[in-house]
Amino acid sequence: MTGPVTASSRRFAWRVLKADPWAWGIALVLWVVFFTAPLPAGLALRAILDQLPDGDGAPLALLFAVLAGFEVGRWVVLLPAIVQWHGAFAFWHTVPRVNALRSLVHDPGPVTDRLPGSPGEAVSRFRDDARDIAQVLDVWLDIVAALLATTSGIVVLALISVPAAIAIVAPILLVLVIGHLLAERLRRWRWIEREATAGVTGFIGDAFGAIGTVKVAAAEPAVVERFEELGQARADAARRDQVGTQLAQTLGGITANAGLGLALIAIAPAVRRGDLSAGDIGLFTAYATVVAGLPRITARWSAWQRQAEVSAARLARLLPEHADRPDVAADRASAPVTTWLRSGPPPFAPRPAPSPAERTGDLRLERLEVRNLHVRFDEGRPLTGVDLTVPRGAFVAVTGPVGSGKSVLVRALLGLVPRAEGTIAWNGAPIDDPAAFLVPPRAAYVPQVPRLFSESLADTVLLGVDGAGLAEALRRARLDEDLADLADGTDTRVGPKGVRLSGGQVQRAAAARAFVRRPELLVVDDLSSALDVDTEAELWEGLFEVAGELTVIAVSHRPAVLERADEVVELRAGRRISRP
Repeated sequence: MTGPVTASSRRFAWRVLKADPWAWGIALVLWVVFFTAPLPAGLALRAILDQLPDGDGAPLALLFAVLAGFEVGRWVVLLPAIVQWHGAFAFWHTVPRVNALRSLVHDPGPVTDRLPGSPGEAVSRFRDDARDIAQVLDVWLDIVAALLATTSGIVVLALISVPAAIAIVAPILLVLVIGHLLAERLRRWRWIEREATAGVTGFIGDAFGAIGTVKVAAAEPAVVERFEELGQARADAARRDQVGTQLAQTLGGITANAGLGLALIAIAPAVRRGDLSAGDIGLFTAYATVVAGLPRITARWSAWQRQAEVSAARLARLLPEHADRPDVAADRASAPVTTWLRSGPPPFAPRPAPSPAERTGDLRLERLEVRNLHVRFDEGRPLTGVDLTVPRGAFVAVTGPVGSGKSVLVRALLGLVPRAEGTIAWNGAPIDDPAAFLVPPRAAYVPQVPRLFSESLADTVLLGVDGAGLAEALRRARLDEDLADLADGTDTRVGPKGVRLSGGQVQRAAAARAFVRRPELLVVDDLSSALDVDTEAELWEGLFEVAGELTVIAVSHRPAVLERADEVVELRAGRRISRP
C-alpha cells in the first residue's frame, strides 16, 4: 500500500478564508470575547477578595453577583458567536466544492485523469475532505482566541509566580512535541479511512445502479458478503483514525491537568509563607484555568491540521496541477468563488438554444478540418495520423473493427482524450482547446455509454436549455412513444444513471439531449450498443432527418448507415485506410 499524499492544509485553509475574510474575522472577534471574558472576571475577583473584611457577607454577595454577571455575559456572547460560526462554516465547506467542480467543467483539456475512480470517491472528497478544510478554519478560531487569552494570562501569572507560570506553560510545548511525533500516523490513518469510506459508498452506488444485474445473476449473497467486507474494513480504518484523533486530544487534556497541578505545587510555598493575598490566589486560580485550556486546543489543532493535509491533497487531485504542484492546485481549489455564494444562487433561468439561422461567426460551422491527429496511451498509440475534412451539412460515418480507434477518434476530436496531438480547425481557424470550444451550441455529443442525472426525464434531457424544443427532440430520438409507458411522462424521475429506464431509453434520452441543443456539429458514438434493430433503425432515421440541418459525425458499422453517409472514414489499428 502506498503512503498518503499530502498538501499544505494551512495554504488551502488560508485561501478559503480569503474568499470571505469578514465572516472569519467577525467570528474571531466573538470568539476572542468568549475566551477572554474570564480575564476581567479574575481581576474583579482579586479586587473583591482583597477588600473582603472578616465576617462581612455583603462583599461576598457582591463577588457572587459580579462573577455570575461575567459568566452570564460570556454565554450570552456565545449565542451570536455560534450563529455566525455556523454560517461561516457552511461557506468554508462550499468554497472548495464549487471551485473543484468549476475547474473540472471549465479548465482546458480533458479531465479523465483527474476524475475520482468512483462516485463514492467523489462523495468522499466533496463531503468529507471539504469538511476537514473547514475544520482547520474552525480550530484556527479556537487557537487564535485561546492564544490571545493565554498570553495575557501567562503575563499575569508570571507577575504572581514565575515558577508557576513556567509549570503551566510546559504542557503546551509537550503537546506540540506529541503532535509532531503522531503526525505521520495521523496522516496515514486518515488516508486509509478516506480510501475505505470511498470503497463503501462507491460499492453502494454500483450495487443500486446494477440491481437488475445482481438479481438476474443471483449474486445477492456475493454482493452482501462484499459489502460486509468493505464495511468491516471501513470500520477498522475509522476506528484507528478516531482513536488517533482522540488519543491526541486526550493527551492534551492530561497534560493540561498536569500543568495545572504543577502550577499549584509551584505556588504552594508562597501561599504557606503568606506572600500572596487572597486576591492573588483567586486571580491565579482564574487565570491558570484559562491558560490550562490551551493544551487541549493545541492538541486538537495539531491533529486536525495533520489530517487535513490528506484532504487538501485529495481535493487538489481534482485539479490539473496536482501531480507537480499540489499547493498551486490548492490555491485553485480554494480560490474565491463568485459572489452568489454569499447572497444565494441566482434564479434558475433556462437558456434558449439559438437556431442555426441566428448563428454567425464562429458559432456557425462551414468546415471542420482535422490534420495529423495522434493519441498516445501508456499501452500504445490507438490513433495515428488521422486526417479528416467535414463540410457543412455532411454526414460522415466512422467505421472499423473493434479496437480500431473509432471512439478514440470522436473523443479526441472533442478534446475528451488526454495526450492528443494534431490540429483541429473550425472554419479554417485552429482550435486551441477543443474541450472548451466544441460544446453547445457549436457541438453536441452522444456517447456510447450515456450518463443521466437522477432527475425528471425532461430535466435530464434539457440540463438548463429552454424546453420549447423538448417535444421535437424526443420525437427525433424516437422516445416520444415511450412516454405513455412512463408513470409521469416527461416528469418521471429516471433514477441514478437512468436506472428506471431501459438501456435503449437511456441511449435515446442522450440523443434527445443532443438534439434539443440544436448544435452545428453532432458527434455520435455507436447507437447500436443498447438498442434493438428496429429502434436503432428508427433512431438513425431521426439522425438522417437532421443531416441537412447540421453536420453529423457518427460511429457505426451498419451497412444501411454507411450507404447513406456522404463520407465513410474506415479505421484499422488506429490508422485511416482507403476504402475500395
